[in-house]
Amino acid sequence: MEIEQSRLRLAEDVTFQSMGPGEDTVVLCLSSGYLYTCNETTEAFLRALDGRRSFAEIADVLAETYDAPQERLQADLRALAEEMLREKMIVVEAETGGQDG
Repeated sequence: MEIEQSRLRLAEDVTFQSMGPGEDTVVLCLSSGYLYTCNETTEAFLRALDGRRSFAEIADVLAETYDAPQERLQADLRALAEEMLREKMIVVEAETGGQDG
């Protein structure tokens, strides 16, 4: 899958909540009951998954926000997104419009 141009969003059964400034964020997958914790960067990534922007656009914004080397951040976010896709915690937003497919 070419993830860079994919528009991603959280799966319907996934929710997350920050535990407060400087604290981890808790991610809950309701269908499996799995509970994960994540850091600030991952929380920002989850918040950005709106189904409208591509993975590449989100990675660019986060690279600016976190003043991290863009290639490293993209590689880390790509690995995270691929794992979350495998776990069905995020999904690729279906294209809408003129073509059947």
